[in-house]
Amino acid sequence: MITEQQALDDLIVTAAQENNDAAVIKLLSEIKTCDVKLLKDSAANFDFLFEAWDDTVAKFDDKAAVCLYLAENSVLDTQNFRTALHNAVRKFLPPYISSPGIAKTVGARDQSVPVHDVAARIRKLQKLKTNAFVYQIDSQSWGRVVNVDKVVATIAVNTFATGAQLSIPIANALAGCLFFEPSVEMTSIIATEKRNLKPSSFYRQKLEKYSLGDLSESKMKEILSKMFIPRILSQEEFGTWWSSTEAPAAAVRRQREFQDARSILELSTLLAPLDPATVKVDLPAAQKLSKLFLHLKPVMSPKDLEMLAECIALLANSADAETLKVMYQPLRGKVAFWPQTINDSIPLKQLEVWGRLPVKHFTGFLKAASLVYDRLEIAKLATMLPLRCISIIFETLTVDDISDAVFAANNLNSDIILAIWKNRAKFPSELTDFITMANISAALSVEGLPKEWAAAQRELKKSLFDKAEFQKFVLANAGSNIPSVINAIQRMRNMAPGECQSLLVKLSRHSEALKEHIESGEGRKLLAAQEAEAGKKPKEGPPMTSVRSYKGLVAELDDIVKVQVPENNKAIEHARGFGDFRENAEYDAAKERRRFLQRRRSELETLIATVQPIDFRVIKIDPEKVSFGTTVTVEAADGKTTDYYIVGAWDGDPDKNMVSYKTKFGEALLGSKVGDTVRLPHGDSVRIKKISALPEALAKELSPED
Repeated sequence: MITEQQALDDLIVTAAQENNDAAVIKLLSEIKTCDVKLLKDSAANFDFLFEAWDDTVAKFDDKAAVCLYLAENSVLDTQNFRTALHNAVRKFLPPYISSPGIAKTVGARDQSVPVHDVAARIRKLQKLKTNAFVYQIDSQSWGRVVNVDKVVATIAVNTFATGAQLSIPIANALAGCLFFEPSVEMTSIIATEKRNLKPSSFYRQKLEKYSLGDLSESKMKEILSKMFIPRILSQEEFGTWWSSTEAPAAAVRRQREFQDARSILELSTLLAPLDPATVKVDLPAAQKLSKLFLHLKPVMSPKDLEMLAECIALLANSADAETLKVMYQPLRGKVAFWPQTINDSIPLKQLEVWGRLPVKHFTGFLKAASLVYDRLEIAKLATMLPLRCISIIFETLTVDDISDAVFAANNLNSDIILAIWKNRAKFPSELTDFITMANISAALSVEGLPKEWAAAQRELKKSLFDKAEFQKFVLANAGSNIPSVINAIQRMRNMAPGECQSLLVKLSRHSEALKEHIESGEGRKLLAAQEAEAGKKPKEGPPMTSVRSYKGLVAELDDIVKVQVPENNKAIEHARGFGDFRENAEYDAAKERRRFLQRRRSELETLIATVQPIDFRVIKIDPEKVSFGTTVTVEAADGKTTDYYIVGAWDGDPDKNMVSYKTKFGEALLGSKVGDTVRLPHGDSVRIKKISALPEALAKELSPED
């Protein structure tokens, strides 16, 4: 099982790759839930990340946000990081204050300024604006910002006590001033007299409310003590006043807390009026909710499931990852929308909640699910969800995660095909190659879809019929294998014959090969098991092979999908555990193996979709001409005779004189008559002496009944 440390290092390396915005977004989300020690243990990989990002930090919000968060938590302090932090300043500062001079005052490149102080200065500058109230710590005086001069990097402050205007260098202001939102309440605090002195809790609440930055309780106490001692209160009186709290007017019955809920309805009711940003869950509370989730009924109504999903989302930012895992883990396998095992056999009806969840709750719900499932499981789940869900989930996954999941899927629905299509610009060919007519046909043939999935099926069909760009892409993926396109269209169960013909006509506008195929008559029907005229040489159309070879192709595909792909996914996950991908030979080997399996799987799926299996036991032959399914007796110049068996495309066996009709040897013999002299590919000439049916034993071997 991949550890949190390995997963973080994996994500950092992925985010370092060029144009991998989804990984950067995911990294920003992940580091906010990680323990700081875990982040510090990855300091070397973060340093590599910032070296790779270089000056792009100044151009992307998410990269700048990663820098700032790591600085706030003092995760690392290297030259690369300080350079990135300096570049981030330009991204964070509002236009009216952004300038090289002000950026320099932040001190990102000054080794004497700790990185967490740099972050604090950036936060202050973000909120610094004209009319903000200023408290100067050294002079213990209040004033108002009247101007910010970004050219000379100073602020002009009018002091309340004297009315004088001061010019303060921003570097000094960041280190020695506190800023507050201007308001009537702040004005009344500054003008407090003994007669209108309120309880200390009032001042704490208001100072915290209006502070333009983090304000500790000790700093609030320092400000108020300077303001009130000895003008209003003595030192002793201040201590008593600061420590006192207002007595309650009357005993009030304690309202039940959300963690005490005895049902999902009660939990939802208690959470509804709360601001999710203020909801906090400690370990005892998580354990209480865990017990509630553990004892849920196995079968819940759709309404209760939706209510539960919203509660999960509202609690997703209430605690650290480990505490949330304690709370959420009992739900895996307990509720329909979080099945125990992620595989293709999950009924879509079971996942409806994902598609119904409001957008405002989806991010939290996904975060919670990501604590219950690993990344590959989330990626696999995405391949089964409605399009609106896939689009959001894709932003949190790497391309490798998505490729692994799509590659492991037995069937692709309309939603995942559209998701790949819409992201084709940033996806590699190993993903876009899945947009084939065979996959589209299978997706459009699914019946009885829940409404959350039906919309994508309609959109996919519309794209196939009406969007030239989509049509060209599908044809390009088919390449020269035109029969695979025709075969897939004819197998669409939900398509009327007229629609099939209309689609073929539309596609033929973008492909001369398809147009010629249709005009020759091959587009109206697939090649039958044998040409109507037995001696006619098979030409265009799907390849023919024996039932045995066909079953062999199916068995190979089945083995790739059910055995080799899962084994390869495990190998990739194991290799990821070694961290840095730059020198990870096992990871490179596993990825190369996956590319091979994907190519072979694609080949097999195309072959199986187009190949025509033939039963050689019932095939009729013309004894006058060499044709598919015949035994040909030839006589060489020295009088020696040899029997050759003309068989299917994948039935050839030179040791047994079994000749594939698709080989040059087979093509040389096809259509010849008894008595003809035929020149074989190796240069010798032979005379056709006899033409007969295949031996009965061979026909049975090629066409087994089981």
